[in-house]
Amino acid sequence: MALRILLLLLVTVTGWFYWDARISGLPLTAWQIDRYLDPTQPPHRIQAALSQLSGPHPALARLHRYPDPGVRADVARLAPATDQLEDPSPWVRFRAAIGLQRNEAIAVRPVLLATLRAVTVFAEDPGSVQWRLAEGARLGAGEELGSVDSRVFASPVPGRLIRRYVQTGEAIRRGQRLADVAIADEWLVEALTALGRIGLPIDAEEIRLFQSEKFPPAVQQAAAAAVEKIQSRPRKKS
Repeated sequence: MALRILLLLLVTVTGWFYWDARISGLPLTAWQIDRYLDPTQPPHRIQAALSQLSGPHPALARLHRYPDPGVRADVARLAPATDQLEDPSPWVRFRAAIGLQRNEAIAVRPVLLATLRAVTVFAEDPGSVQWRLAEGARLGAGEELGSVDSRVFASPVPGRLIRRYVQTGEAIRRGQRLADVAIADEWLVEALTALGRIGLPIDAEEIRLFQSEKFPPAVQQAAAAAVEKIQSRPRKKS
């Protein structure tokens, strides 16, 4: 009897987690996808639905201003729009730039150039810092870096924590610089490749820095290819 109750409870809990989209990777019905792609839904439901889309959906336009940057980044991946190039999140701006590079080169170029540089994380509130990760740690977008008086601050992009500016336990003020995060190598390659297509001759010097041996071979190769493409394009006559 106890085993039956336990099995029933297990089936019920599993069914609830599936219905609520808390088990990642399980297929959703068309009804669930349509229902979850709504700005009133929590992030985990929306992202579960977005993960099962391969292209635009009529509901995506309503999610451009959703509070969670992870949701907005997934929307930018599926249906990039020019307004996303001004998003507060550098990760959303980058995902939109990659999708818009062929049609919005002028607007996309500064976003891609900014991607080559480390993103600085600033304190939103004063308090005492507690770090969760050390310098050099690999990060996912939105992954917790540490906290200020129990208020979490996170990585704005997937990548690597390259510098911490304050020590654990140190009291900081609002707006103080906390850390620098460099975007992950695979996305750096994407940015360099895109700049090879749309970059200007003036960009070559900055791109050439990534041919240094301190970067992995894939990054070096992407930088070299980008510089070559930029320099081989015919110059416009003035």
